[in-house]
Amino acid sequence: MIGALLLSISFSCKDSSETKVSITDSDDTYEFYAKFDKSKTRQIQDFINKKIAPSSLITDRDLDVTTTLDDKTQFEIKQSPGKVHIKLDKEDNTVASYIRIKKICNGIRGIISEKKS
Repeated sequence: MIGALLLSISFSCKDSSETKVSITDSDDTYEFYAKFDKSKTRQIQDFINKKIAPSSLITDRDLDVTTTLDDKTQFEIKQSPGKVHIKLDKEDNTVASYIRIKKICNGIRGIISEKKS
């Protein structure tokens, strides 16, 4: 196959705040970026911490780290109120790690798309 497989998905919604989700899935990397209503920040932080347990990353402060989980999944995460960016280098991780991060990102996307009650 010539060239790298590249999948990029974006959507945006207009309501009280701009929402944007961008996913890039190439041969080498999986990258997830989301901009969302700041009121969902705590819910997303809690979700990420639950999914990476027993590790814990997200606190009330802005975050910009590269981390390695107990299962050797290594990824970069940048997080601030209303924004999250996750990047996984596929060459440094197993297929299981890729699937784990992809599921976490899909869960974040689900939280972002939930309507307010």
